[in-house]
Amino acid sequence: MTTMRLSLLACCIAAALSVPVGAQVPPEPVKDQLPLLKSHDPKLAANKKLVFDMYRTIVNAGRADLADKYFTEAYIQHNPNVKSGKAALVEYIRKTRPARAIPEQITFPVISIIAEGDMVSVATVSYEDDLERPGEKYVTTHFDLYRIENGLIAEHWDNVGRSSSSASKDPNVTNQPAAGKKP
Repeated sequence: MTTMRLSLLACCIAAALSVPVGAQVPPEPVKDQLPLLKSHDPKLAANKKLVFDMYRTIVNAGRADLADKYFTEAYIQHNPNVKSGKAALVEYIRKTRPARAIPEQITFPVISIIAEGDMVSVATVSYEDDLERPGEKYVTTHFDLYRIENGLIAEHWDNVGRSSSSASKDPNVTNQPAAGKKP
């Protein structure tokens, strides 16, 4: 199992690093996310649906009160800005975003949802501040990887760097193209 997890993580990282500098082709989201939830394996389909529903409910809607439906008590977090444990995640979600209505689909532009074994990966389009052009943003890909254990999310990895602003940053507001501009 560990080899499979490491292989999946290595593939996600390799995909992120394979884009040539200066010749970027912006990532394109799917038009309909629901077909991404399908799988010939019912367990993989259930794992994808769990992550999809969690993303909409917790990440997008900020409904920290529903965390018990999605996370283990001993949830392990590999993002350097969030502590491990379901209670710490709930506190982080409450501090970084208001509770909103739960959307029908993930509100970030989704590129892919892939499941293998007990792992689910979600790739989304991300709009990042361009340090070389202040006030501008560039388009890239954000990756989240989740490990499922007994029908709940037990572990999470992403490609977010350490940032003191993350303690107050709502990704539902900041992950948008620059105002009035198409990326």
